[in-house]
Amino acid sequence: MTIVAGIDEAGYGPFVGPLVVAAAAYRLEEGAKESDLDRIVRDKSVRTQGLPTADSKQLYHSGGSLTRIETSTLGHMALARGALPVRFDSLVQGAVDLSVTEIEDLPWYAGRMLSMNLPRVSSLDDVLARSAWHGHHLAQRGARFEDLFLAPVLVPRFNRLTSAAGSKAWTLFHTTGRLIETLVSRFHKEDLVIHVDRQGGRIHYGALLQTFFPMAPLRTISERRECSLYELAWPDRSPVRIDFRVKADGRRAPVALASVAAKTLRELFMDCFNEWFTERIDGLKPSAGYGTDGRRFVSEVLAAGPKYAKKRDILERCR
Repeated sequence: MTIVAGIDEAGYGPFVGPLVVAAAAYRLEEGAKESDLDRIVRDKSVRTQGLPTADSKQLYHSGGSLTRIETSTLGHMALARGALPVRFDSLVQGAVDLSVTEIEDLPWYAGRMLSMNLPRVSSLDDVLARSAWHGHHLAQRGARFEDLFLAPVLVPRFNRLTSAAGSKAWTLFHTTGRLIETLVSRFHKEDLVIHVDRQGGRIHYGALLQTFFPMAPLRTISERRECSLYELAWPDRSPVRIDFRVKADGRRAPVALASVAAKTLRELFMDCFNEWFTERIDGLKPSAGYGTDGRRFVSEVLAAGPKYAKKRDILERCR
């Protein structure tokens, strides 16, 4: 059997809130094709009856309803783990490099984030019904959903990693590398293919992969504008194939689902973040954290008093 995984991020560009990188993994039975799995990205029946699987930008817009992406994320968790996470702490249990202390040390999350009830906006019965339908739909295509792996990078750690490297691109790649490590460890007996949505305009990833995995000989298969393809060879297992592809989140089902899961987790963090600040600062409007509105939000928070200005290093990103 082959494990086909995908990795994508949400929150690379904003001024506040976490960067979240996620990985989604499916198991293909012998003879099943990746192309059959990828068809669920365009399958209308999946969106109407199953767990929506598409580029998160197609399923969710800032200020709109979280329902479709939350339903998909929680429903896939139920498929993988046999139980629906009904609180945020169970959703992030086992998240890569995330500790309870890291969440509780930030005042806008302390005492409320981990105990947040789920689903937040979706219907519990609808999530479970869609999850059951989706599992059957995958089985008909020789596939099974294996698991979601979440890697949120909260602002203090984002700033430490970014400042040390001088680039937030390294923070994104470092977190991606940790997810690749997780996948390699989890599926150490299976053939493993990992698809990654291209990170910025970068074409050459070989040096980064070799730096992150120095004990695994690297073979560069191709480096082109559309796709960069590599193989990493660890002892006692088949080579792991990794490709970085332009717009993979709209083409590859595992990357599309990773996009959805990363966006869902970031939005849940941002809901809690915005609630904390708007409860305390009169007239403050919530923000997704991007662009002009992100700068507006930070400016208004810092202007609200010295107690907020003292929190600037854990509130605002350095890049």
